[in-house]
Amino acid sequence: MDRDQHITQDAAEFYAVYLMAKTAEEMGVAILPHSKELWQEFVDYLAIAHRDWAISDFGSRYPAYKANADAQVPAFVQRLAVAFPGSKFAFEVDEARLRNLGKKADFILTIDEPSRTYAVSLKNYVGPGGVKRPQVSSGTFLSFAAGFVFERNGVGTYVDPRTPDTSFKGSNTKDRDAVLAFEGRADLAPLLMKLVDLQQHVRSRLLTLRYYDQAAVKGVVAEIVPQAQDTLLSVFDVLGHDVVRQKFLERANLDGGEDALYFDGLQFADSITNPRFRELYARINDPNTTFKVVKAGQSLRFSFEANGAVVVSADVPLTINTNGAWHRPKPPYQGKQLKVDKGVPVELEWGEIRPRKSKEIATSTNLYLDLAAAGVFGGS
Repeated sequence: MDRDQHITQDAAEFYAVYLMAKTAEEMGVAILPHSKELWQEFVDYLAIAHRDWAISDFGSRYPAYKANADAQVPAFVQRLAVAFPGSKFAFEVDEARLRNLGKKADFILTIDEPSRTYAVSLKNYVGPGGVKRPQVSSGTFLSFAAGFVFERNGVGTYVDPRTPDTSFKGSNTKDRDAVLAFEGRADLAPLLMKLVDLQQHVRSRLLTLRYYDQAAVKGVVAEIVPQAQDTLLSVFDVLGHDVVRQKFLERANLDGGEDALYFDGLQFADSITNPRFRELYARINDPNTTFKVVKAGQSLRFSFEANGAVVVSADVPLTINTNGAWHRPKPPYQGKQLKVDKGVPVELEWGEIRPRKSKEIATSTNLYLDLAAAGVFGGS
């Protein structure tokens, strides 16, 4: 995903919440008029210094994000009105605060009668996969494992049990090992360190390449994936089945602690009004539903089964995120161009390594949830 798409994706969350409020006002089901304030938040997000976008940029660079919201968000508000007859609603973008608390939610939905508040994760999907297989979390090999080992309270940070009102960074080896020793879980330290070592291996092998080499990247992926799979499964063995199950439910936003609104250009599903979504929550949180984790190609596959059938499954591919380490805009160009590399101007050929940005190359995990096979969309 390039920078423009990332900005559009984030801005589309502000736009979607604005559209919720606007639709509620038009339907006469808004607690108070508040769409103008949300529109201004959207405009401000586009215009802050490091983006400096106009509204036309949002609608033109990756137009599918706006089109998806226009197609699905009003229908979501209409469904809320049907599910809560006589109620009124308010919507608030609260992503930054919620992320700092280690939450996945992007906006807050408030209902006046009965008085109720929902923290909701919003996912707007473009591309061939669409909403039927949403990506619900991402990170490095280490952060993926750390999310099972520690209590997350922010982006890359975890509760420090030595002084519970403070945090520590999962990437800090000294603090990480000290916390494990304090908890009597020092046996996990070398396993987590192995995941750090795999990231260092990626950097030592690839950052010597002046130009992007797809075969070389794939070769390093093939080297590290089996080791990462074995290490992660060993971490899970140490933690125990019940801990891994509960942590996975939290990571996949399937524990019922927060709600979800997922949509693409064709359809949407939400956990507030969709009975199939609520049924899925109930089934996978039933202690009689079995849970297992296995290797599946380049991935780890997490699955819940009941009565001999899969209730829902999720794949976590293990790979490398080049994070723009090599400059490869579309379309390719000849010769050199002056580009900005982490704030510093530099002349680069197409496919040439970016001296500063390349330091962000990292191992990568993405959790894809198979909602289509789980039956969430049929008759929702």
